[in-house]
Amino acid sequence: MRIPLWAAPLFVLAACGEGPVEPSLPTLELLVAGGDGQYGAPGQRLVAPLQALVRRADNGTPQEGLVVTWSVESGGATLVTSSVGTSNAQGLVSATVQLGATPGEVKVRAVVRDQPEASVLFVAFAADRPQLSSLSSTSARGGDTLRVQGTGFSPTAIQNVVLFSGIRGNVVSASAAELRVEVPRCLPSRTVQVTTQLGTLVSGALPLTVSDGGTTTVLTPGAAVDVDDPAGLACLRLAGGRRYLVVVQSAGTVGGAKYPFVLRGLSSSVSSPTGIPVAEGAGALEPGPLALRFETGLRLAEARMARERAAAAPRAEAAPAVEATVPAVGSKRTFKVLNAQGTFSDVQAGVRLVSDQAVLYVDDAAPGGGFTATELGKFADTFDDLIHPTVTRAFGAPSDLDGNQRVTILFTPAVNRLTAPKSDGFIGGFFYGADLLDREGSNHGEIFYAMVPDSIGQFSDPRPRDAVLRVIPAILAHEFQHMVHFNERVLVRKAESTEALWLSEGLAQMAEELVARALEERGDVDMVEEYRSGNRTRARRYLADPGAASLIVASGQGSIEERGAGWLHVLYLWDRGGDQDALARLTKTTLSGTANVAAVTGVAWKETFADWAAALYVDPTTGAYPFAYPTVRLRALLRTTSPYPLVPEIVGPSDFARSGSLWSSSARHYIVVPPASGFLALRLGGEAGGNAPAEGVFRLRVVPLF
Repeated sequence: MRIPLWAAPLFVLAACGEGPVEPSLPTLELLVAGGDGQYGAPGQRLVAPLQALVRRADNGTPQEGLVVTWSVESGGATLVTSSVGTSNAQGLVSATVQLGATPGEVKVRAVVRDQPEASVLFVAFAADRPQLSSLSSTSARGGDTLRVQGTGFSPTAIQNVVLFSGIRGNVVSASAAELRVEVPRCLPSRTVQVTTQLGTLVSGALPLTVSDGGTTTVLTPGAAVDVDDPAGLACLRLAGGRRYLVVVQSAGTVGGAKYPFVLRGLSSSVSSPTGIPVAEGAGALEPGPLALRFETGLRLAEARMARERAAAAPRAEAAPAVEATVPAVGSKRTFKVLNAQGTFSDVQAGVRLVSDQAVLYVDDAAPGGGFTATELGKFADTFDDLIHPTVTRAFGAPSDLDGNQRVTILFTPAVNRLTAPKSDGFIGGFFYGADLLDREGSNHGEIFYAMVPDSIGQFSDPRPRDAVLRVIPAILAHEFQHMVHFNERVLVRKAESTEALWLSEGLAQMAEELVARALEERGDVDMVEEYRSGNRTRARRYLADPGAASLIVASGQGSIEERGAGWLHVLYLWDRGGDQDALARLTKTTLSGTANVAAVTGVAWKETFADWAAALYVDPTTGAYPFAYPTVRLRALLRTTSPYPLVPEIVGPSDFARSGSLWSSSARHYIVVPPASGFLALRLGGEAGGNAPAEGVFRLRVVPLF
């Protein structure tokens, strides 16, 4: 299997550049990313840390490395962690709070040290666990108003969560000793257990006999209903006789944030809610292989350079230092090539071939047994006739800083050396945006660096010639898109930031898919898998557990699963667009990430995400789904000897509860089966069934299956 080129250890790039330009700090804003509004017992450490997001006010780009100070502004509490923190690659910074011994409200403020007007206030509450003493009636009908007596309630109605066997009722008024709450209309005729809670502080239960007072939700095949309700007051009644795809999702846009949820089903045919299994939440993401880490390092370094370039005083880029004309075969040149220490090594190479779109150099230090003239010719033909026209037609044009109207392709063992022996993968080649800027290490031109055949392992693990020939073209397609993207975004449009990692990689992976499709159109099916297998592998890994990965990248580097999600989403945008213009518009812009997608589609991110998350499972061959991939058939595209990897858990027809955590822009899929002769009440809530955090942008999509 081809191991794809993607991203690198960040230390590799630490020493890149000519020394940082001292940019003026842009106008910042500090937002709540998580942990606001928590309740805890007096003296308790809050369950979740307070999490703030530092980002630019003008374009929403997260800011790394900024110092944020934390302070308790009022109430009895102390900071368990340091009062000073630094934002990470996602712009996140957090603090942990210990509540004081006295009940009451606590306010904690976070402030950006160098820009104090950028601040945000968190509120938490120290409270005793609420207690229930009685209900105004032992029976009620859905829609009735019930009085709940006890102690420890909040006088603010919305802060009290009253659950009827997990289904939330609307509290219409509140005092410390009494709540007036509407009995949910979706409840079936049965006995339910009434509890009340403040955050995760839950009371004991009292029984209530409910008689049916609602109507069943009617859904036609192919239709969908969305529940978009942070309070979790909305409840659906799903009729028996069919199965439903239920997608629990967060459309949050704070990378790296995670939000607890509870999905609750209450059956009309079951009288007892006991024995309900609870699913585990998403675990930590495993880091990707060496190639993933390497390319991430390149893209993050390019982002830093773009910021520095935009912040520096306006000045002309340096005149091209080399290659004002097309070099002749046999001519020599010295290149500076990035090494594993984050500096640059001098490499002397000679021109072996000049084609219409490329100049091919081979390092003088390349071992014997390398490429023949015929093999280099075929490689150049592949770039000229297939990769170059496919990528430029879809995404835009590369720059031509060196004036030779070609891309330089340098085969050098310096790339082989980037992979330590017996590493988890290998680095086959790369493009680095520093070559298109006036800075230390720049070669002032459009260059793709590629490894060389090394059958005896002189420079790293052995790399047979046929294996190198097989993997380099697909890597070149991927990296050529990055080259085009850098030009269209940073050089042409003067963007102050590079594209968000997840979307940048999704677009580059889409370049591989477009080349594969071009080969299919030509009838050259033997080479298709060389360009498609990497995307297929990553996509299948993501689909095996979508809830464990974030589309917008939860880890700093982006896991293999997240890369699979990014490609599947870009494939969806391309397919929904009906032509390749969507890819060009995603590339030729200064917007980033979800804002870029929303601008191109003309649809709010939460809507696009909901459609895509459902489209990952539905099979249009069995019925018409308006949100499905229009032409792409994922089950056929991702075919292997194994079944389609997305296999939702089946729940019902009896009572169930499923809990876990959702990363920002992630989803979990379930198949809900109500009782054949009745219905099932369905509700989505936040932690412990309470309020969902507003920044999580929770949504429940329900789709009747054909």
